Amino acid sequence: MASYRQILYRIVFRTKNSQQSISPGHARVLYAYIMGIIKNKNCTLFRFHGMPDHIHILSDCHPSK
Repeated sequence: MASYRQILYRIVFRTKNSQQSISPGHARVLYAYIMGIIKNKNCTLFRFHGMPDHIHILSDCHPSK
């Protein structure tokens, strides 16, 4: 008998006091860093979207992590 699992996580990071402090120049480095963490944890990134005051991530997490 096979077991299947898929739990999707919607993660939202918001800046303090919703200040628009994520500039386009910093955003590229920040997004690459976050995507690297997701990849290193054997997770699957489905969607990633950022704004100057928040970031949305839709991902699953590998069961061993």
